Amino acid sequence: MRIRSFAASVALASGFFLSGWSAPVKGHALSFGSQEKSDQPKVSAAEQKAADAITAAPDPAAKLKAAAAFVKKYPKSPLRARVAIALADLITDVKDATQKITLAQEYQTIFKEPADQELIVPSLIDGLAEAKRLDEAFAAGAEFLKTNPDSVRVLVKLMLLGTEQAKQRNGNFIPQSLQYGARAIELIEAKKMPAGMDEGSWKYYETNLASWHQSMGILNLVKGDRAEARNRFTKASELAPNDAFNYLMLVDIFDAEYQDLAKRYQAMPSGNAKNTEYPKVVAALDKVIDTLARAIATAEGETRLAPARQQALKDLEVYYKYRHDNSTEGMQQLIDKYKVAKP
Repeated sequence: MRIRSFAASVALASGFFLSGWSAPVKGHALSFGSQEKSDQPKVSAAEQKAADAITAAPDPAAKLKAAAAFVKKYPKSPLRARVAIALADLITDVKDATQKITLAQEYQTIFKEPADQELIVPSLIDGLAEAKRLDEAFAAGAEFLKTNPDSVRVLVKLMLLGTEQAKQRNGNFIPQSLQYGARAIELIEAKKMPAGMDEGSWKYYETNLASWHQSMGILNLVKGDRAEARNRFTKASELAPNDAFNYLMLVDIFDAEYQDLAKRYQAMPSGNAKNTEYPKVVAALDKVIDTLARAIATAEGETRLAPARQQALKDLEVYYKYRHDNSTEGMQQLIDKYKVAKP
């Protein structure tokens, strides 16, 4: 008996995972202060006036035009970095895909330093993806990574975009997405914060490491690499032990492993070899049961996972009865063992 399927797992992923991961907006308002404030760099009155013109401009396009004039006249201004960050944040929030692409590309012609480009490339990727120009989105990211291979921002952005496409059964970008994701995780786990990244942004990528492993699990699951998907979801569950999604995905993988062992066992002739194989089959089934119990316990109260939890309860009862002489005695206690207090 097979309680789950590959299609069911991908459907679960499509309905729950990565509904909108994005790096945090830095929150730099388009106002560059006055010389009276102690934390403001000292600039001339004319320079401050040029910066204030960016703030006063009525829309993003006009602000970029004012910024271009500012950078051209004051290329070494101590306000330049603040202007670049604030405008990148502004473009990130633009909803219209076409406008976002145009603004991001205009920004690239004004702010040409690698640190500036890293701020805007994720927004350009988003805009191109939203416009269904996926090849161009990946090309834009790949071009930037040629000279900035350790940009965690861009590596993660491309991995997540590839994951979204994989969930929609578009596997065209899985190979490169896996490559980008593996590199991003390698850098994060080695605590190699890229030059130019602020501590707050780096903390975001470190804190969400479990989610990056989840994304890699999805990519590998759709690719058909069960072993690597198992590794990724297991790692994610270790980093985020209260996240039921990891266990729900692992159930499918562990059940497939159990089914393989059971079929091989059933095909074996009677004898010592078959007797030796039996404990492995039982252990595999017990792992499915245990993982279902964990998923049910940790998904309690999670509205998005309510249907999956209900199905998991039905699945657990089937396997638990099969393993315990058609009895559910002790099943609830097994679930309760994995319940955790909700924050």
